[in-house]
Amino acid sequence: MNKTSHAPVFILSCERSGSTMLRYIIDTHSKVACPSHLYMGSLCDSLNRAVMGTIAQNQVELDEVAKKQFAVSETRKIIDNIMNNYIEIKNKQVWCEKTPMNLEYLSILDTHFPDAKYICLYRNCMDVVHSSINLSKYRFLTEHIPYVHRNPESIIAAMLENWLEKTDRLLDFESTHQERCFRVKYESIAMQPEETLAPLFRFLGLEWEKDLMERVFEVSHDKGEGDGRAALSSRIRQDSVGKGIEVPRAGIPKKFITEIDSLLCKLGYPCLDDYYSNNFIRNETNKDDLFNVSDVFENRFMNAIKKNRSRYPALKGIWKIIVKGDEDGVWLIDLSNEDGLIKEGDFRADSTLRLSAALLADMVNGTRDAIEAFSHGEIEMDGVDNEVSLMNLGRLLFS
Repeated sequence: MNKTSHAPVFILSCERSGSTMLRYIIDTHSKVACPSHLYMGSLCDSLNRAVMGTIAQNQVELDEVAKKQFAVSETRKIIDNIMNNYIEIKNKQVWCEKTPMNLEYLSILDTHFPDAKYICLYRNCMDVVHSSINLSKYRFLTEHIPYVHRNPESIIAAMLENWLEKTDRLLDFESTHQERCFRVKYESIAMQPEETLAPLFRFLGLEWEKDLMERVFEVSHDKGEGDGRAALSSRIRQDSVGKGIEVPRAGIPKKFITEIDSLLCKLGYPCLDDYYSNNFIRNETNKDDLFNVSDVFENRFMNAIKKNRSRYPALKGIWKIIVKGDEDGVWLIDLSNEDGLIKEGDFRADSTLRLSAALLADMVNGTRDAIEAFSHGEIEMDGVDNEVSLMNLGRLLFS
């Protein structure tokens, strides 16, 4: 099969809807390469303007309509050249792009890629809001800033309006391009991955690969933007489904409720009242009273090592973890042998990590991810010169 025989694929979604998880799954397929954010819509827009402002306007034999068509064609050739070289390097046949901001450029994508197929990824609004609020404790995504400006009195309102506008836009695009769109929900991927994803790959003209889900976090994926927790995972997690219940129901502005319920109904989700009555608040640890660092290392992390050690045989060395809190603590994670060992105490180590007890609690409870913490300098490192080993340590402990 020729590498160009398949149409390009785009994952379209609102931010915090699981597009990084879906990217990893699709990129694992033997015939599809799915890099991180390429901002393809913005790229096409910029290239088209550049071509239009240079070689297209000098095609004197063409009228204005033909010049515009010429610019689109030249832009597509440039993109095809880049992406065909990419899939050749990856030894694959199809490329897939997943930048959430492509929702701002749907008409441009449609003009430049009339043959493209689209995966329309949705997630329950309250779970998107919950994930967005947890992220916004430390920074706002560029895409969220306009909604925060419009709703400075309520971060819940800002994130709800973000979901509303983008979900409505995506549903409208899907309705006018039904033959080229495949709808999929985050919750279905998490809860029933094979039943959900096998039809998706058939839509793309590809066969389902039986061992694909086992390989998702074992193969290497290209680096780039996206949800950092996905990079540290070793399995598809289900514990994020329904976490929106933690967003106070009273914090949802009344002006949004009718529109939210309408979109939820279109997507097959329960309305807000049913969502809150049917879900239950998870028994999260109270960080001030119940979180115990020793218990995390001696039980949770030790059990994780016993369960996952065989998945990372190349992960070696002695890792020192210094936890700063009311009572400072030092633990060694000794991976110099086949089984792995954890012990408390300040001994010689190959690599050292330093972090606060509060951050550790957030990471254990799933409200922070290590990639985000590293980027803000909240985890200090000494003697760590192998990023792959560091990522695998996170997967070993937190899966």
